[in-house]
Parts: sequence; C-alpha cells; structure tokens
Amino acid sequence: MMVPGVASVTFRDRTPQEVIKLAVKAGLEEIEWGGDIHVPAGHFEQATTIGRLTKEARLMVSAYGSYYVVGKSSDEGKRFADVLNTAEALNAPIIRIWAGEKSSAESTRTYRRKVLDETRVLADKAGRKGICLAFEFHDNTLNDTYTACCELLTELAHPQIKTYWQPLHGAGPDINGAGIKMILPWIVGVHVFHWWPKAEVRLPLQDGANDWKQYINHLSKISETISCNLEFVKDNSAEQFLKDAKTLQELLGIQ
Repeated sequence: MMVPGVASVTFRDRTPQEVIKLAVKAGLEEIEWGGDIHVPAGHFEQATTIGRLTKEARLMVSAYGSYYVVGKSSDEGKRFADVLNTAEALNAPIIRIWAGEKSSAESTRTYRRKVLDETRVLADKAGRKGICLAFEFHDNTLNDTYTACCELLTELAHPQIKTYWQPLHGAGPDINGAGIKMILPWIVGVHVFHWWPKAEVRLPLQDGANDWKQYINHLSKISETISCNLEFVKDNSAEQFLKDAKTLQELLGIQ
C-alpha cells in the first residue's frame, strides 16, 4: 500500500504548524520532517512537540530527513546519537541519510569502504531502537544510479538499511521503470515530483501523470506500506501543492 504525504522541506519558509495545516487541507496522511529547518538534530523537546502536533492532526510521521551524510557529518562534529534520539522523540520509523558525498563512479575503494563501514555501525544503533535507515536516491552519492543502488545494498546486506526512490532527472518511464524493478526489494519511500528535463524546471505533477501512473504500477508490487511524499512544487506555491496533492491521490486511487 502506498500512503500519500509531504516532505516538510517542500515548505522550508513555513512553520511546522503551517506545514501540518497544509497537509491536512490537502487530505494527505503523513509528513516526512526535515532536520535542516523544522526539526534540527539535538532539539529533542521541539521534536517531541512536532511529533505530538502531527499525531493530534491525525497525521503520521513517515520519516526523519536528517541530512546526515555518512562519511562526512561525523568528521564535521555532527553526532549521529543526536540524529537518532531526535528521530525517536519525533516518533519517526525511518531516518533518511546520504550515502556519502561522492558519486559511485568517482569514489575510491577506500572511500566506499569508509561509507559502508560507518553505515553498518549506524544501522546497528538505529535497529536497537526499532528505526530503519534509508539512503536518499541522489546524484553525487554512492546511491546515484540503479546499478549502484543494487550493488550498495547487496553489499551492505543489512535488514535495517533501505532506500528511497525518486525519478532520475531527464530519464523517462522506460529507464526509471526498469530501475524500480531492480531496486524494488529495498524501497521504503518515494519522493514525488515532476521536474523535466532538469531539476531546475519544476512542473505541476499533473504534467507528469502518465509517467507516474507507470511508476506507481511498478511500486504497487511492494507488499509493505511505503510513503509517497510530495517533495517541492512549482514556484513553492501552496496552491500548486494542493493541486499536486489531489493529483497524487488520484494516481494512488484515493478518492
């Protein structure tokens, strides 16, 4: 089952209360809270409050978008313990992390080993609290292509390490559809948007509805519940967000 929601980074300029109100107005079911603005790591009281407000609005917390970069953040003094405890206070079942800051093509064996070794340690810590780690599927990381994703998660082979998915920029439904099939066993969340042909060109989700129908058909093969969260909208517009939310619900067959 696929559950419609929103990533709070879509509205970085709005308060958590405003994000919650928009999600409710849009008829969505969950929020992926971002650690960059709305729920900074280490702000445990704030995380507890936002988790409570989300629940009181009859919404779920789908994940904590931590922006923790494996292989870098700890070197910069960012403590994963703070990230983990913040996610726990928020009552988030998933922590979204980044698989390094170098592309799979340019990463050395030494760098790759560093990222994988640290990821395993973090996953063990998160697992003890019943929390899953999920990589952002993004360029300039070790999780930047479908082949790289398969290799990464196969090598890690850890039950608490999964991945998000989002369309590769400039790739159509044939490439992305085949890619989804490759990484299907590891997908726990989806970021929904229509940017074409580059990330700088944000378009209404309705413009990409035909592509997304195919993506959702592939994703429907996943037996577990997964999050389908809107992430960014054209012109950062609340009005466009409400339209995109309606499109998403229609694509998911929610009336």
